[in-house]
Amino acid sequence: MPHPSPEHLEGRLNAHRKLFIALTAFIAATAEGRAFLVRLAEDSETVSDHEEDPGIEPDDGFAIQQIADDEMQSIVKAALSRIQAAESEEQRRRDIAP
Repeated sequence: MPHPSPEHLEGRLNAHRKLFIALTAFIAATAEGRAFLVRLAEDSETVSDHEEDPGIEPDDGFAIQQIADDEMQSIVKAALSRIQAAESEEQRRRDIAP
């Protein structure tokens, strides 16, 4: 397929995102993995505090960097939420078990 449609590209990106979230949630299942992901979520590759001055209107490089940083944090947060929900459900089941 030489020129995939926007819908095709969006579908593939959504599949990659779902896979990344699932793999990241798997990593979060251990205390060491969860600590790593929490550090990753708190980290930012976006420049701040005038480390580099993007000027009045940041160029595309800064915009792309911000978008990538936001997406990485979104994936990590979704994975951490998923594992927390799974643990809550597991605890709920234990609480109601005879």
